[in-house]
Amino acid sequence: MARKQNTPNDPERRERILDATMTLLQDGGIAAVTARAVAGRANVPVGSVSYHFDSVRALLLEAAHRIIELRDRSLEEWGESVTRSTITDRLAELIHEQITTGRNVTVVAYELYLLGLRDEDFRALSVETTTVLSRQLAKHVGDAEAWRLATVADGLQLHSLFLTEAPSPASLTTALSRDLPSEGA
Repeated sequence: MARKQNTPNDPERRERILDATMTLLQDGGIAAVTARAVAGRANVPVGSVSYHFDSVRALLLEAAHRIIELRDRSLEEWGESVTRSTITDRLAELIHEQITTGRNVTVVAYELYLLGLRDEDFRALSVETTTVLSRQLAKHVGDAEAWRLATVADGLQLHSLFLTEAPSPASLTTALSRDLPSEGA
């Protein structure tokens, strides 16, 4: 049977291109994402990449959207298991997971996040990325405390990515704690 006119013969091609972009981001960072590299990884002609995405920037924006969607879904599930009394411990566990077993995705998220320093479209996505956690936390604590916890968690997570050994959940819990240690301790 002949293919209908104006229908793609490879309906998953766009998704494969985006998957290839995510893999390249995880393996080599933003610099690794070129139309040719994406096409090679997705096993499609280079023209297919430009057909679905008009630029590498558009690919990176779509990847940023995907990261936000992944983070939103995972934090929605995470938020269901959190209570006000467990929030600090659970947040420390989440950070630990994101810097250990989820490290690749976390590194990609930060690389895309930092593009917001110079690009207005990425800036809007970076702001959205930072508010995803804050929204979940605000379900259990006030907005100001949710913002504080999300900001501290973001800083801890970013800093931890530079360390050769990930901090333990217990040390992350201590860092998230609002109380300062007594003088001389």
